[in-house]
Amino acid sequence: MFRVFSRFYPTIFGLVFLAGWIGNAFFLQSTALGIALLALWLVLCGTLVGRAAAPQEHPALQLPLGAWLLLSGVMIVGAAVYYAWLYPPELAFALAFLSVPISLWLGNGTHRSWVARFTHDLWRERAHRLNGPAAAAAGACLFFLALAVRAFADGATTEAIRSAWLVVDPSAFVALFVAFALLAALLLRGQGRAIALPLACAALFAFLSVAALVFPLGFGFDPFIHRATMDHVVQFGTIEPKPFYYVGQYALELFLVHAFSIPVLASDVWLLPILAALLIPPALYGAAAHLTRDRRVAAACAFAAFLLPLSSFIVTTPQGLANLWTLLLALFAVPTLMGFERPRLPLLALGALAALLTHPIAGLPALLFVALALAHVAGAGRFKVASRAAFWTITVAGSVILPSAFVVNALRSGTGPGFDLSALDPARVVEALHLGLFLQNGFRPLLDFAELWAQNGFAVVLLLAALGAWKSRREGVMKPFLAMAAALGINYLLLSTAVDFSFLIDYERQNYAQRLVPLIAFFLAPPLLVALAAVCTRVRVSPIGIRVFAVLLAAAIATAALYSTYPRHDAFVVGHGINVSQGDIHAAYEIERASDGRPYVTLANQSVSAAAIRTLGFQDRYWGETFFYPVPTGSDLYQVFLDMNDAPAKETALRALDVVSASCEAGCMRELPTSVFFVVNDYWWQSDRIVEQAKGTADDWFAVDGGALIVFRYDAE
Repeated sequence: MFRVFSRFYPTIFGLVFLAGWIGNAFFLQSTALGIALLALWLVLCGTLVGRAAAPQEHPALQLPLGAWLLLSGVMIVGAAVYYAWLYPPELAFALAFLSVPISLWLGNGTHRSWVARFTHDLWRERAHRLNGPAAAAAGACLFFLALAVRAFADGATTEAIRSAWLVVDPSAFVALFVAFALLAALLLRGQGRAIALPLACAALFAFLSVAALVFPLGFGFDPFIHRATMDHVVQFGTIEPKPFYYVGQYALELFLVHAFSIPVLASDVWLLPILAALLIPPALYGAAAHLTRDRRVAAACAFAAFLLPLSSFIVTTPQGLANLWTLLLALFAVPTLMGFERPRLPLLALGALAALLTHPIAGLPALLFVALALAHVAGAGRFKVASRAAFWTITVAGSVILPSAFVVNALRSGTGPGFDLSALDPARVVEALHLGLFLQNGFRPLLDFAELWAQNGFAVVLLLAALGAWKSRREGVMKPFLAMAAALGINYLLLSTAVDFSFLIDYERQNYAQRLVPLIAFFLAPPLLVALAAVCTRVRVSPIGIRVFAVLLAAAIATAALYSTYPRHDAFVVGHGINVSQGDIHAAYEIERASDGRPYVTLANQSVSAAAIRTLGFQDRYWGETFFYPVPTGSDLYQVFLDMNDAPAKETALRALDVVSASCEAGCMRELPTSVFFVVNDYWWQSDRIVEQAKGTADDWFAVDGGALIVFRYDAE
């Protein structure tokens, strides 16, 4: 009877899912039920797609691979339809409905059911048995992770602060250190992987959840823009002009909103942290299992997740989602490059295309990596000379692809960066490389260690990756990864020196180059795993004292990485990443009320601008290319805002109206503004001086939230 059920269980579960999904999508529209159905959909369809893509893999590795390919398909189809037409709810319904029979068709033909294999592995294999102490350690690890997450939630604030760590109880670090130590011990032990790997996912979720829990109003600037875009597309099916980038993320979020009744805010806040937490540890484990051929050592390598730069995964942005897809691409490519052909490279190209549709800075390297991998694999066949020539041609072209893309885009638009090879002098190159190790002692041991890792963590990853590349030099599997990392390194140098970003404001000019640093680390993840496997192999047979030291060191590094991943404000760093506060939202509302329905322009920092986007949206708030609040990416309005901070004057404020008029030279349908509002937050540098000077030049002013923000009004004569 069980064998008969096992043979037809995918169809049975598929029918159960479709029945529940139809009831929820068209009648109940329950968020809680939608989340449960989404989890069932990912497990069912992800397993079937993973089985089709890699039939010889273990189900625990088929599921993350299949989920990645499944979501990539949703992103690609959704983006294609959106570009050609729009994204109506019916598209999400069709994707959700058709994905089930398509997945059943793709996964058909496996002789042994996933249920039987999973239960056998979990309950019968000695590798998965937990003795009493290990079970207690797993339970204690989960308990301390829950304590840390509770501490993060208890620190939630709507006030403007410079760092989440100013409101989070320090006990959260103690709880996480203990949890990381217990997790490292379980992973190093190598047994009980069916429990240890989900614990690693839970630990990574706690690591990435700080921003979402501490800042309920939102964190950063870009998420507010993308969330406002999502709100508009959900309502109207499209937005004009259609964004050329970012559509991969929008397609995925629209699918969740329409098909599973998940609110835009919830999907946007939690999408990337949850996906990263669920997919990175098993992907690391799978890559390490193929590289080491020892699953016990591979389990320990899953702790490498906390060595990688994770800051792009703490909030959902197109850059962060594309970064995650690129990391997973590198890890899922390992079996293919080792000659196992699971999955085949054309399937991996789906993930690379999804990354490109989400953000080109990660997507272009992802596509280049697939091309490198294809050339490398072809080199093992009959076309060795042609394949090698293609491999190195792709590497050279990839070394300049991002600067070239910026220059081409600048020539096309008539603005933006230029290219100056004379800037590649040795002094600037050395400065851009940031050579040297940070060894400063501030006589604060815990903070000193965190700063030590923050400044030297990437160098440690590079050194370990170099060791792993040397150890696997005879196999040749690392060649595409090293070539891609080297190409990105050259791109980094060119963007840091030869490409002119003077059209951006000061603190944004190195932003594009810095985005390549985590991508370099992600492509070095496979050789990093080889090095960690060698270290773990030595540690596992070492005396108990060395094993305890290794576990405590791993926990300390993970805790330091947590601290340095988020904006800081301490003895080493003056925090500038101030969050959106309730006062910022109140100011946006008060300015809107004071305008009496007349068009206006506001000069404010990015937190107030983000609050305005959150509360007022941005549709019908443009004059040409100029938004009614400054956007800090080279906006002329933002430069006027900075000038007002230097010397508040009515003449300076009214220059904002000239900016709007210049944007409307070709004609604007909206009435031009006649009023300018200038907002000063109390945390701004020399805010007292700015306020006193502005009071003598403004036509009117008012305080918000007891003086936390002062708003000045300037009217054209």
